[in-house]
Amino acid sequence: MKGANSKVFLLLAFIGLVAWMVSPAWGAEKKEIVFGYSAPITGAMSNVGEKIQKGYNIWAGMVNEQGGIYVKEYGKRLPVRLKRYDDKSDPTTAAKLYEKLITQDSVDLVLSPYGSSIGFPVSGICQKYKMPIVFVWVSSDPIYKQGFDYVFCLIEPASRHGWSPVKLLADETIVPDPPKKLYFIAAKELYNITTAKGGVEIAKKLGFETYYEEVEKGVKDFTAVITRAKSRGMDGFIAVLYPQDCFLLFRQMIELDYRPKYFNGLHGPDIPDFWETYGQKAQGVVALGVYADTWPTYQNAEYVGRFKKKWGEPPTHYGGTGAGGQIMHQAIEKAGTLDREKIRQVLLNEEFKCILYPRVKWVSEEGYTNINKYAFTGIQQWQDGKILTVFPKAVATAKMIYPFPANW
Repeated sequence: MKGANSKVFLLLAFIGLVAWMVSPAWGAEKKEIVFGYSAPITGAMSNVGEKIQKGYNIWAGMVNEQGGIYVKEYGKRLPVRLKRYDDKSDPTTAAKLYEKLITQDSVDLVLSPYGSSIGFPVSGICQKYKMPIVFVWVSSDPIYKQGFDYVFCLIEPASRHGWSPVKLLADETIVPDPPKKLYFIAAKELYNITTAKGGVEIAKKLGFETYYEEVEKGVKDFTAVITRAKSRGMDGFIAVLYPQDCFLLFRQMIELDYRPKYFNGLHGPDIPDFWETYGQKAQGVVALGVYADTWPTYQNAEYVGRFKKKWGEPPTHYGGTGAGGQIMHQAIEKAGTLDREKIRQVLLNEEFKCILYPRVKWVSEEGYTNINKYAFTGIQQWQDGKILTVFPKAVATAKMIYPFPANW
């Protein structure tokens, strides 16, 4: 009996040792949380990639200076480490990189890439491997109409980005004597086309005459576009282009003396380089206001202060990627674990906050899966060297200059 008891004891001891090794106590040896992502460091969108990277770095620095993210499962705070790849502004490359991050690099979680053309294939990878992802600057509607329940849209779906530029014109308390003819131009990319067509749709409903045109991304000359807009008497112009293309468009508008009453460059005029390039000629140019360094949102003052100190500039638009990290930080702490499925359940059911919005809550409605119920898209305008929020009124910090003065 003694021998039998000894064997039972040894067996139980062995089982206990194995259980301890696979338990959270064994996992307490984990020393960091690794977040992987890609950004367009090179390629057509490289000017944005640097800002994406800076935003994530600021967020990670804030977290680590506070000791890291508390994970109840391990009973301690874990610092954040970022693993970044250059997707070269290429969707196929990005998809392969996210698959590598998940299957080979074995990162704990992933962060958002930039751009809907890249986000579309990445959404499929994350769904395939059941990896929750909070997309920040990835918003084209089709991505969120696939029924993918591991993919979360932080900002408004792209078709709604085109609403604010038009709704603004329909508010006579902001824009007296609005333009009657609106010219929409879009780069041939998923996000741009979706956004522009959404704007055209609501413009028609509100009684504006519209004209829509698409151009290649990286177009070298807008002369023909501007000539058509002038000949048709288009007194409102809404450009849904990438920043470098919008810069070229505006320069040629000056050269060809095209002076619409309203010029909205959505993306391009929303970065400091625009005023640095054009100075007073940019007075009155408007752009999307999906994020502003002046907003009294969660941790925004600290985020902006750190960003300016480190990089010498405010985190306009693209630098706001830290919002995605903030959401994942809260999700981990609410879940108390790094288990992806439990984190996804928290994302589905809990409410969050970030530098972009005071409230974030995902809902599935109107054919969309996991869109933010409290997202909104504002409008900003260049006024004497500052880009200020002018719409909607709830977050406006300045009265809109109208009509566009065209100071050239």
